[in-house]
Amino acid sequence: MGEAEQSFSSITISKACANIEADLSNHLPPWKESSLSQKVHISILYFLICLPVIVLLSVVIGGYIIYVTLYIYYLIADGDDTPEIYYWHSDTEKENARIRGIIFLVIQTWSLFWFLISHGRAMFTDPGQIPDSRQWEVPSDGNSESSEDQKRLAERSKKGYSRSCNHCKKKKPDRTHHCRQCNRCNLKMDHHCNWIANCVGFFNYKYFFVMVFYGSVLLGLFIATFWECVVVILHDSDSSTELCLFVVLSYSLISLLGIAVIGFCFFHIWQMRNNYTTIEFCEKKRKDVPGYNKSPFDRGGWYENFKEALGDKPWMWLFPTNYRTPDGGLYFK
Repeated sequence: MGEAEQSFSSITISKACANIEADLSNHLPPWKESSLSQKVHISILYFLICLPVIVLLSVVIGGYIIYVTLYIYYLIADGDDTPEIYYWHSDTEKENARIRGIIFLVIQTWSLFWFLISHGRAMFTDPGQIPDSRQWEVPSDGNSESSEDQKRLAERSKKGYSRSCNHCKKKKPDRTHHCRQCNRCNLKMDHHCNWIANCVGFFNYKYFFVMVFYGSVLLGLFIATFWECVVVILHDSDSSTELCLFVVLSYSLISLLGIAVIGFCFFHIWQMRNNYTTIEFCEKKRKDVPGYNKSPFDRGGWYENFKEALGDKPWMWLFPTNYRTPDGGLYFK
């Protein structure tokens, strides 16, 4: 994920999903007006859109099950089927292993719970869109500028006017961008994420970040501890070739995913610290667009910037709770 997710998605998954959603919006009738064959076609297209979500949840939940059944169980249980290499030299070693297993189980279960809650909220929360009010309509003369815009909007078009969207035919608030896959403008759009089948924007960015954070904890602890299970199974004479291959492949694949997700998490922490979105970083700061060597929306320090992204209560930053007001996302300090 992160820049890796951006480049991968834009080349493969994003293009595929964009084509699928174009078929749904332009070439197929609404569900109630569809024939049986068209409904089958629509169902298949929606399944393909949801496929990355299914893959992500399968990997995370499957990894948790593998971790508990092949590693935690043998640390905690007193069964006779424990591999010989797991036999402890003393009761103290065995008790320490049991305590360690319980701690790991609590951390993984806690992280999985909040990961799933955050994923669901990020997926089903509207990222925010431009209101249909007259204030955001583009006048018929094409001049979208007003005194209110001059006072409160910082971003400008190349001609120096407040921005407008040629697709939505509306004036664009600061940090708003048009998503080709969603076929609409999203407030404070960060990027379109196929892993949640939704855009990441003003109203669901916190849920998305909390999801990434707990995903990093899940995968990071897996990488840091499951290697012991790999060593045990490879040295156990009772382990089958199939089991050895399964464990090695699982650890290798989840480790690669974990490295990417943890890097993505640190990337978003850096972005929040500097009050950037992914689009602003990729399209403006990285390309040295004038005025973006520092975010124009920087609120004067990392703490204030974190409050902008995650809320005013630091003790609630890592919980998927809502703190946005319904009329937010249109103007920024």
